Amino acid sequence: MKRTIGFYIEFAAAVVGIVSAVLYGGSMIKTKSAYIFVIAAAVVAVLSAFAATKLPKVFNWGAPLAACLMAAGIAYSITVMSDPIGYYISGLYTIEDLRGWITFMIVAGIAWLLYLIASFTGMVKEA
Repeated sequence: MKRTIGFYIEFAAAVVGIVSAVLYGGSMIKTKSAYIFVIAAAVVAVLSAFAATKLPKVFNWGAPLAACLMAAGIAYSITVMSDPIGYYISGLYTIEDLRGWITFMIVAGIAWLLYLIASFTGMVKEA
């Protein structure tokens, strides 16, 4: 089996996802669910990428599943930050109060896009 570019993109997405989990620690309000989904996406991506070299027809689903898990982590982070976002709009908070969460959202969005790109490329191809 020969690895494709999707293998490396999925691996890069896992690394970026872990970085986003670290950045999520700087958010004003945190939820354990967001951490769990973001880390689970990285674990699924790494495990399926390596398993795809042995059983490609079974494990090429890893990137789409990781993209769904990352999207769930992003969604959970948005739900707990809805009040602070409203307070920012009403003028009670400044952008400095939301900076950690915004940084997480940018990096997590990049990881999510990388997972999506890897979903369409496959992990390995027949030699």
